[in-house]
Amino acid sequence: MPKKSRKSSTVFRFLLLLTFLCLLPVPSYAEIPTAAWSSSSIESTTVPTGSTRILNRVDLSTLSKYVPVASITEDQFYDLNFGMRIASVAFTTENLLLLRTLDNQYCTIAMSEDYIKALELTGAVDSGASVRFASNTSQEKPKSIMGTFILVSMILGFTVFLIWFFSVSRKAYEPDKITVGTKEKPKNMPATPEKKITFDEVQGIDELKPDLFRLVDALKHPAKYKRLGARPTKGLILYGPPGTGKTLIAKAISGEAEVPFFSASGSDFVEKYVGVGASRIRELFAKARKASPCIVFIDELDAIGGIRGESNNSERDQTINALLTELDGFAASEGILTICATNRLDILDSALTRPGRFDLKIAVNLPDKQARYQILRLHSSGKKLSEEVRIDALAKKTNGFSGAELENLLNEAALIAATEDKDFITNDDIENAFFKLLLNGHKKERSEDDSYVRLVAYHEAGHTLATKLLTNDGVPTVTIVQSTSGAGGVTFRAPEDTPLKSKKYLKNLVKVMYAGRAAEEILLGSDEDITTGASEDIKQATEIIKQYIAIYGMGTQGMIDLTQLTNQFNMIEEASSMANELYRETLNFLLQNRRSLDRISLALLDKETLDEPEIDRLISGQDGEEPLQLTS
Repeated sequence: MPKKSRKSSTVFRFLLLLTFLCLLPVPSYAEIPTAAWSSSSIESTTVPTGSTRILNRVDLSTLSKYVPVASITEDQFYDLNFGMRIASVAFTTENLLLLRTLDNQYCTIAMSEDYIKALELTGAVDSGASVRFASNTSQEKPKSIMGTFILVSMILGFTVFLIWFFSVSRKAYEPDKITVGTKEKPKNMPATPEKKITFDEVQGIDELKPDLFRLVDALKHPAKYKRLGARPTKGLILYGPPGTGKTLIAKAISGEAEVPFFSASGSDFVEKYVGVGASRIRELFAKARKASPCIVFIDELDAIGGIRGESNNSERDQTINALLTELDGFAASEGILTICATNRLDILDSALTRPGRFDLKIAVNLPDKQARYQILRLHSSGKKLSEEVRIDALAKKTNGFSGAELENLLNEAALIAATEDKDFITNDDIENAFFKLLLNGHKKERSEDDSYVRLVAYHEAGHTLATKLLTNDGVPTVTIVQSTSGAGGVTFRAPEDTPLKSKKYLKNLVKVMYAGRAAEEILLGSDEDITTGASEDIKQATEIIKQYIAIYGMGTQGMIDLTQLTNQFNMIEEASSMANELYRETLNFLLQNRRSLDRISLALLDKETLDEPEIDRLISGQDGEEPLQLTS
């Protein structure tokens, strides 16, 4: 242990000893029994000496070994005293009155001045005993209190002096250190993962790996880059939706480069005391410099890296300034690669994201079909899948899932299979897991007298038919099985993997949302009996129409981003008109394809769940009926 640490430890133990001494009670002279330094026995009871009765101290525990001793009440005491049945009186080491009766019975009662006066009246004790008892108590207690006060004051004063002395000494040895009273500091020690993670365990990022391998090479062979005058990348920002593997990528870079990995969360630097977050930033990078080359990873950077000046939070501004200085200030960090992850790149301060601090920004988006296939194959390698499970079909069905959600899907399916004591994970297990995770609930059996089941079947059939005929999206599954989350049924859509959406596709997507309500109206024959089942559909359709008009510039307002304007009420009329027109077109579309709508609805009522091949056969008329003339 270093000399300074041993010195501080010794002082700390000394202060603890002084504190312990302060807490010890200081006994008064009135409370010190004579039996403490003289051997009391049974013979030390009150004995007459001439005309004086002397009250001695008796060890009650010793007396109890020879004779029984009982406690008495106040009424019993006065009966004995004024009945003249008390032979002798003594004190005990426990400050009790010990009485011996004429029939040699021993009893005790709590000490009281009133009891002594009563004993004086009957002659059991000498006259004036109560006065001596009161005077001794009143004189010795102030002495005891004053002695205790003086002792505690001396110890506390000496303790304060020691604390001041060592704090001054510490500042003298560390002039650049800022001492801030905080809570427990975050643990920023090097956190080498228990299992070394490499890029082989991070799938679905083939396009990103060239840049990532270059970072690894710069950490392992910095001289190669300095020879050509290249400045190694100082910072990397990984941004994208949650669950896409940003933290996993940072750990893989560390595992491939075989360098120490320091990790912290943005919330670790957020405190209400000004200067605490900045101090922790400096402490983190001070530890990293000692272990250079290394990686410093800060998750949820947006917690501290927001645009300065937008709020009156001076603590956060100081934390950002400290981070800026560590990245590219007077004491730039050599051999340290700073990696940060965030879901909100747009709200970060421009001084933080500029080149020279964070030279590289990589978007980690939701995986496409091929990436999902790679991720599913990776996470299924340690699981026993049935031969009927097809990873490629599952990759198509899980469009929009992140890497974390894909792993969770397979894990949930494995849990379901294990609960049912199966040897393999089947398609049914994956379907049940898919249903549970997507709807946030479990399947719920319908009651036989459910009057809404036919309405739900037509609602979901409308979504299914519009999706298949108006878009290129797939429908892996449609079901009218209820969920404990409240959903009466669901149509699982698998959107086409395309980066751009056309104007026609957006309109047809709104029709898909409206198709459920339109199918209800066709079944009921009136819009007076429609239900609230389309509330979520309307919400999604409204969002699409808003983007269509206000963001994409596809409405009559022209190519203007209306969200940047203060007054957006001028788009409500156009949005309402567009919604009504698209709903009428959806209604007409379903009426023209009524036979397909009826067939899908009846099949749902019979089987409750349909997969895509069955849906395609019902629409094309391959179920034994004459093919329909489908219109779009």
